Amino acid sequence: MGLSFDMKKKFDVDKFFKILSKPKKYKRLIKWNYPDEFGLNTKTHFYQLPSFEDALIDAGYKELIKVNDDKNSEITGYDEERYIFSEIDELDKDFKNLDKSLNYSPIFHLRDTPVPDDGLYYKIEELGYLTSKKSKYSFLLWSDDYNSNFSAPDVIKIFKNIKEEEKKTFSNIALEKNISGALGKNTHYCEFVFLNNSYNWGTDIEYKELISKGKFPKSLKKHFLSIVKNKIAKHKEWENKPSDIKKINSLIAIINENRIKKKSFRPFPTLTRKSTKLGKGEVWEFAK
Repeated sequence: MGLSFDMKKKFDVDKFFKILSKPKKYKRLIKWNYPDEFGLNTKTHFYQLPSFEDALIDAGYKELIKVNDDKNSEITGYDEERYIFSEIDELDKDFKNLDKSLNYSPIFHLRDTPVPDDGLYYKIEELGYLTSKKSKYSFLLWSDDYNSNFSAPDVIKIFKNIKEEEKKTFSNIALEKNISGALGKNTHYCEFVFLNNSYNWGTDIEYKELISKGKFPKSLKKHFLSIVKNKIAKHKEWENKPSDIKKINSLIAIINENRIKKKSFRPFPTLTRKSTKLGKGEVWEFAK
């Protein structure tokens, strides 16, 4: 069926980026020590970046529903509908639906389910980079979905007229974010990790070996090994079967950005699909 639009006016990308990049003034409603990350807080007000949803609305967005044609619609009699920015896996398409100039680049993507998969939970996280030719601002966005509890991405870093050397820090930010936030020493989400091969995941020497010899960065494997151990320990606490615990591992793939966007990477062949033929600068291994 395509797209259904309900817009107050044409969506203004430049306005959206400007709003999202500047602290917004809020009145203190309760006695609480509000973080003063911009050094602007007063006794009566505090400042923080506006919510993603507020920035969308102020830039002209009112309501946009994407209608996915259901292949079985002739049988079921209905099409599947979802609100924009309600699924991490659709972020790239959702930004393009707002404006064709928006470019969303996934840098780090993680997926986790129980072993064995009991269908009770899943975990998806993603660090992405949002740019547009219509604005001098750009953003690193962090998205987190635990059992469909996902609203919209969070802005974790703002850039103005970004320089190439700043982009080289993105892989470090992804790993640091996981150490201090989503994937810390006490966390256990690690089943599938997909990394954009446009960035350097390892030391300079490891990166050269990756490109020339297809060698997986040892430092990267070491980073995720402790998280695998956390997961094993957690499943022992839950008294899972030893045979299931032995299967726990983390597959880390450094692959082309489009494979991450399309979720097309397949390390092993299945009954219906062949395994992915890796290109230059692509590699995967288990953390063990």
